[in-house]
Amino acid sequence: MENEQANPYHQFSAQILESWKESGVKYIKLVELDTDLAIKFFELIPDSVIMDDDETIYPIGSEDISELLEPVKNVKFLVHEIYLEEEED
Repeated sequence: MENEQANPYHQFSAQILESWKESGVKYIKLVELDTDLAIKFFELIPDSVIMDDDETIYPIGSEDISELLEPVKNVKFLVHEIYLEEEED
């Protein structure tokens, strides 16, 4: 068994956003990840329409999504690699 644990998350970028737009993604769900760190982490999930009370869904072309590309102190916006692999197919 391997003890290596690769980080499956990638920081949200303009390249990811453009790839999602080109692939026809219409909505992005924003979910806060639970950690014990001083930094808050949010996961972006493309085209998820299932929502819990503490989650928000934004249209992909909204200004709110564009603002996630700007650096924010102690906040990181992440995309799990499974959502990147889907776009490569």
